[in-house]
Formats: sequence, structure tokens, C-alpha cells
Amino acid sequence: MKKRIIAALAALSVLGSTLALSGCTFTSSNYNAMQDYDFSSIELVQLEAPQEGDTIAIFDTDLGEFRAVLYDEYCPNTVAAFVERAKAGKYDGLPVYAVVQDTYFLTGGHENDKGVYTGRDSDDEALAHEYNVDLWPFRGALVTYSELPGYSDARYLVCNNDDTMTQEQIDELKKSMTESEKRTDVEKANLSNLFDKFIEVGGVFGMAGSVTVFGQTYEGLDVVEKLCNIQSDENTYRAVDTVLVKSVTISEYHADGESSGTAEQ
Repeated sequence: MKKRIIAALAALSVLGSTLALSGCTFTSSNYNAMQDYDFSSIELVQLEAPQEGDTIAIFDTDLGEFRAVLYDEYCPNTVAAFVERAKAGKYDGLPVYAVVQDTYFLTGGHENDKGVYTGRDSDDEALAHEYNVDLWPFRGALVTYSELPGYSDARYLVCNNDDTMTQEQIDELKKSMTESEKRTDVEKANLSNLFDKFIEVGGVFGMAGSVTVFGQTYEGLDVVEKLCNIQSDENTYRAVDTVLVKSVTISEYHADGESSGTAEQ
């Protein structure tokens, strides 16, 4: 599989990046949760199949359907808010608002009366990030979005990939992450495995530790890829054509492929 990974993240350091999105800017805070993660134990739950009865979200879009398991055990507040909005129909019929080609797409919000794309009517609706060492912005991950540092709102991103790094940069980053004298052999082994998994399955590693990862696509990654390749303005990243997320349905996972319908309120 072709090796892909996001550009420069100084090894386990504080991430301070800015992504401009159609006049709306996402700026991470100076805090990055990776500096406080206990890397002696990492369970990469996103790489495992969903379990019977897990809460899932079914996204019906103009380009097809994809399904994602939601991690209410790891980020209960974020998932509860997402589920509540989905059940209320607040995500139905919304356009893919912005796209960074092949990397991620953004939806879930609306333009207010000032023409600003937002995901809340007041800051009281913002939710504090829920970080977890077991959840990472792999390809197909659902992650939170807001321009408020450390918080999220109704908007969300779905990750695909980023291949901006050269092999030399990849090797350099892996070395800096896994050879620190301050880390135990177990931590080094876990970090090396994490890094290798990003290269193997893809993702947007630059978001690691600065957003809440609250779900993972397990079916329809080809649809996610299509959505992440919608034509967008090269300066604002605003999608050129209207592509809708027609509905988001909350259900339960069953191994036989049959959903149980909308989950109970």
C-alpha cells in the first residue's frame, strides 16, 4: 500500500497549526494532548471491527453511503451531542462545505445571518475536547471541528489522507518519535507501531492530539475518498459544487449487516 502521512508534526510536541476554511479559521490551542498521553498502553480500537450492538451513524450522501462506528465509551459528551443532532435531523440535507483535496471534508454547520460558516448559535453550545490515546485521525475517522481552541461544535470533519511528506521526512519524524531517551522500550514500541499504522492505513496525523476523534468509518471508505476529492476553491477550500449529506441515521451495528433502525431515544 502506498505510504501516506500528514506533513510535519514535531515529535510529541505542542501542535500550533492553522487551517483556513472559506473565511473561517480553525486554530488549535497551544495545548496538544499528545504531551500528556501515556504511551505505555495503546489500544488502536479503530483498526478493529465494530462490535455487536455498537452505536453507528449511517451517512447517505449524493455520492453514496458510508457507515461509521461512534465511540461513546471514549468520548461520551461528543457522541451524545452528535447523536442528538442527528436524531433531530439537524445534519440532514447539509452540503459538504469545504474540502482539502484528498485529505478531509467538512460539513455539519450552517451560514449565519452574517454569512459566517458556524456550528453553533452561541459559545455556550461548544463542547470541550475529549482526548484519548486509543483514538487517532486515521483514514475514515470522524473528528470534531471549531475555531474555538480546545472546543468543538456541530461541525465535523471526515478524514481521508495526506501524502505531503517525503520518505526522508517520514523517516526523520519516526526516528524523533521513537528514539527519545525519555521513553521506555514499551513506549517506543507502541509509538513505532502507531506510526507504522498511519503509514499503512493512512490518515491526517497532523490533527493528532488537537481534536476529538469520535468515530471511524468501517464501510464505504471509497465514498469518503470521493467526498474528499470534490472540487474546491484552491484559496478558500469552499466546495465548488453542491454535494449533500442527505441524511445521518443513528442505528446499531450487527454483524449480519442488518441495522436495527434508529436507535432509541
